[in-house]
Amino acid sequence: MKALRTGVIGVGHLGRFHAQKYQKISQLQGVFDTDFARAEDVAKELGCAAFTSMEELLAQVDAISVVTPTIHHYAATLAAVAKGVHCLVEKPFTYSLAEADDLLLRARENGVLVAVGQIERAQVVMQHLRGLGFASPRYIEAERLAPFKPRSLDVDVIMDLMIHDLDLVMMLCGSRVAEVRAVGVAAVTEQADMANAWVTLGNGSVANLAASRVVREAARRMRIFWPDRYASVDFLLNRLTFYRKGPGAVPGIPGVLEEVVELAPQDALEEEIRSFLAAIAGQGSVLCTGQEGRDALDAALGVGQAVKRFLETSSQSSAKGS
Repeated sequence: MKALRTGVIGVGHLGRFHAQKYQKISQLQGVFDTDFARAEDVAKELGCAAFTSMEELLAQVDAISVVTPTIHHYAATLAAVAKGVHCLVEKPFTYSLAEADDLLLRARENGVLVAVGQIERAQVVMQHLRGLGFASPRYIEAERLAPFKPRSLDVDVIMDLMIHDLDLVMMLCGSRVAEVRAVGVAAVTEQADMANAWVTLGNGSVANLAASRVVREAARRMRIFWPDRYASVDFLLNRLTFYRKGPGAVPGIPGVLEEVVELAPQDALEEEIRSFLAAIAGQGSVLCTGQEGRDALDAALGVGQAVKRFLETSSQSSAKGS
């Protein structure tokens, strides 16, 4: 496969990692950031150019990653699509569904590939589980907790964290979210910092999702239930364990067989970018299409609206009681 010319728009904390991966597996032409000093630092580190404008960068590349704050995803991706440049856009895809729908339309019109960086799809545990080809699970529990980080405050905890699990639930079930019930708390910011959502999918599957960005210890876990077994996934420990009825000896659970799946570590971001570049060359598919990224955004917005209603109702109740 001919090495594609690549670049990155937005080289903050995460964008720098994108640039590192492109430098390793493609022809990294350069980077652009509104903080030009930041762009120069990354360019010096990786031996590429720091462009003074997005337009200059787009004229020199075949594919880019858009790793700006979410509010700028639409403008940056629109500019790239107009130039015929393929795009990997970090999650959430865009700030609104109208923006997402417009980008998908323009990408089709221009023959451009647009993928979305729902990176948990690239985790080796999830790729292995998806490859087993099981039927849709009936129930999923997920817990995604993270210490407070001020760099992600342009979005609430649903767009920051829970959107990952909403995307995985829809991917595993092969169905979109049909109904949402959710609660949340604005603990340290003006937006929801903790949320819990009960979602029902169009095929009848159900998921219970919890997310927080104000805990001391990180956790990223999921339990996936089928009629005859369930899987326990720990994304931080790269661990996948199956439990099913059988002659097992799981402490405290008689008649249950435990199977631990040993998986070699994998660089999820590198895998995501490799899949993106291979898809451009016609050698496979992206891990998350633009449409799937749009569906994840739709689900996250639905949860966000439910949480907003809960917060407004709680505020009104508090005011009446005071």
